[in-house]
Amino acid sequence: MRNLIEKPVNTLFLGTDWESVETLKALHQDPRFTIVGVITTIDKPVGRKQIMTPSKVKEYALHSGIEVFHTEKNLDRYQMALDIFKPELIVCKAFGEIVPEFFLNYPIYKAINVHFSKLPKYRGAVPIQKAILEGDKETGISIMIMSAGLDEGDVLKIIKEPILEKDTNQTLRERLVNISAKELGNILDDWINEKITPVKQDSSKATYCWQKDISKENAEIKWNDMEPEYIERLVRAMIPWPVAWCKLDMNTENIYSGKILKLFEVELFKNTSELKPGTLYHKDNMLLLSTKNKDISLRVLQLQIEGKNKISERDFLNGFER
Repeated sequence: MRNLIEKPVNTLFLGTDWESVETLKALHQDPRFTIVGVITTIDKPVGRKQIMTPSKVKEYALHSGIEVFHTEKNLDRYQMALDIFKPELIVCKAFGEIVPEFFLNYPIYKAINVHFSKLPKYRGAVPIQKAILEGDKETGISIMIMSAGLDEGDVLKIIKEPILEKDTNQTLRERLVNISAKELGNILDDWINEKITPVKQDSSKATYCWQKDISKENAEIKWNDMEPEYIERLVRAMIPWPVAWCKLDMNTENIYSGKILKLFEVELFKNTSELKPGTLYHKDNMLLLSTKNKDISLRVLQLQIEGKNKISERDFLNGFER
């Protein structure tokens, strides 16, 4: 059994965004692990001025004195990284590149990935959004051994987490990031000290989710096709991006007619309405949207009209054009 305090594990970290930073930070501050290097994506142009900007992981690594390496999807550079860092353990979170199998098989303690679902459910890039869209009551964090297949590796541990009624992609993601950052070190410790037996996934039960499913096109609300319950989940799943939207159809002559409406927060409201689905109306100091279900409307709590700032239901009603 290895005493990780006396001999920390040389760990190479792969990641890109703010989620990755929280995982990296937790391991970097844990005396059981020595972060020998970080592999992240190359600097990319950002904003209207297309300023070359490093990833969040690179920013943290440079600030913390950790060596940064870019593989640029090049097999030779992956081999070069192994030659330079000689990792005993690789940890990956939201890296964004397909990693070659020889690289994954190099470390004695394998390459470990943090995935936000209860595998084999929702293999792929957008498991949180998918879980919300499907109306799941529970999700999880899978700590798994990486393999050549998409999220197919053996699982070390699954941490279960309820999906709350008001959870958005953002709130649930933040909670899962915090939980995984807190728990990962101890799980890796148990793995290295042979206290965990990896469990093979049952691929016959696998389901998948793809990044292309979370797009501006797929965030459009189709009032005549979608049930109100699904629209409510769609709104939560599309926060903070791309945000659920529709083209506004007012029930009166109004300056907002035909404008794009973005929905940031809605709730189901029992109310009989004969209005065309997708019509914005107000009743008893509430801002509502009619749906295909005549007995259920959506109460709009946070919204943004095309060309305007994001506002609350109350602020909108105070300035409502009748």
